[in-house]
Amino acid sequence: IQPNYYNDEDIELIVPHFLELAYTAWDIKPFAEDVWRDADEELRTTIRKQWEENQAITGGHEWNPPEWAEIAEDGIPLPPFKWDENRRAVLRAELDAYYAKLYGLTRKQLRYILDPADLTEKELEDILDPWEEVKDPLDPEGYAKRVEKSTFPGETLSVLKEKEIRQYGEYRTRRLVLEAWGRLIQG
Repeated sequence: IQPNYYNDEDIELIVPHFLELAYTAWDIKPFAEDVWRDADEELRTTIRKQWEENQAITGGHEWNPPEWAEIAEDGIPLPPFKWDENRRAVLRAELDAYYAKLYGLTRKQLRYILDPADLTEKELEDILDPWEEVKDPLDPEGYAKRVEKSTFPGETLSVLKEKEIRQYGEYRTRRLVLEAWGRLIQG
């Protein structure tokens, strides 16, 4: 997607999410300050809200910069976002869903990218048709049955899927992205 394609609504969602994922240590503060300086007041307010949400969930970091950190007067007045693996997974999923929407994908196409075995034979007949035979792709039993029944020859994200099944007992990224897609579509 070309930079001039993004509208204000896109920027309001993408930049704060990305900043929370990137600005997690004081040595990244110069980058965060560049973002802050380029942001208008509305975007700064959204970034501040993102930081406050992170603080409410994680406890946040105090404003206690190390001696070597250069603090610019016109720079971001917030300490780094606190790293929380579960929150980061949700933020990445929200960005994935948002970019899928920006690229014009349907939920069926997004399901296909996440795991082609999730689609039924009828759904695979025309991947460009948004029609879905599956009403609730988040139903774990239905998903397991579709995957077991699938004859699709490969997987898109097999290493990630296998790792998450071992670690979380489910393909967590798939679930989080589809949940984020649902929230995005519902408005």
